[in-house]
Amino acid sequence: MHSSVTDSDIEFYQENGFIQYREFFSAEEMDRLRSVIDSAIASHRDRILGADSGGRVSDDYERVFNQMVNMWADNPGAKEFAFSERLAEAGRRLSRSRHVRIYHDHAMVKPGGQESKETNCHQDAPYWPMEPADSFSAWIAVDDVTVANGCLHFVPQSHKFGLLEPIRLGVEGESIADKMQARGHDVAEPVAMEMEAGGVTFHHGCNFHFAGPNQTESPRRAFAIIFIPDHVNFSGGNEAAGAGKEMTAGKPWDHPVHPILAGEA
Repeated sequence: MHSSVTDSDIEFYQENGFIQYREFFSAEEMDRLRSVIDSAIASHRDRILGADSGGRVSDDYERVFNQMVNMWADNPGAKEFAFSERLAEAGRRLSRSRHVRIYHDHAMVKPGGQESKETNCHQDAPYWPMEPADSFSAWIAVDDVTVANGCLHFVPQSHKFGLLEPIRLGVEGESIADKMQARGHDVAEPVAMEMEAGGVTFHHGCNFHFAGPNQTESPRRAFAIIFIPDHVNFSGGNEAAGAGKEMTAGKPWDHPVHPILAGEA
């Protein structure tokens, strides 16, 4: 299993805005995480705990993926992975941060079959209340992921465009890469992140990325954790863990639902 981040890894991530590690977690660990996600689905767990209608927006969005946020808060099995010290430390080193906090985790199940839809090409950072836009995600392949079942695709160096406008997720044809190309910018070709279960990718919050529809009959399960580096402040408003009213805009993130997972305070 992967246990260290090299200087060349850090340079690659900083230059391209993403990196892939195969076999980060074991097959046995993915069996446990798969069971955790399946049990949460079977129990009709809300997308966002405490939110109106459970945080579920529309049927179209559900066909992009069934998402469940902050599973660590009510599921010890999910917390094992959301709070993984090895994962958080790898992210801390890649991001060159003194410490990293958890923003939230989220299970993402892309359904199979004819109803499955693509995940639009987008940045994550426009949807997060953070300044500067330097947070990042670790994305765990709970199942083997391929182009056929909707693996991630990353656009190299696209994080260097910085924070752009949000796009309408779940709306066919919406793409931040297309918008930037229409404005005359050179946008690199995307790279598919096919990998076996247990593989992990890290990507910067401003990286352009997307996933195609799941063209198989089986669901594609993934589990992602968003990390907040020490120099990133809360920019105000609502946030998925529900602590927005208890923090101050323009100040560092500091709340029990956003603990430090790696590094020093």
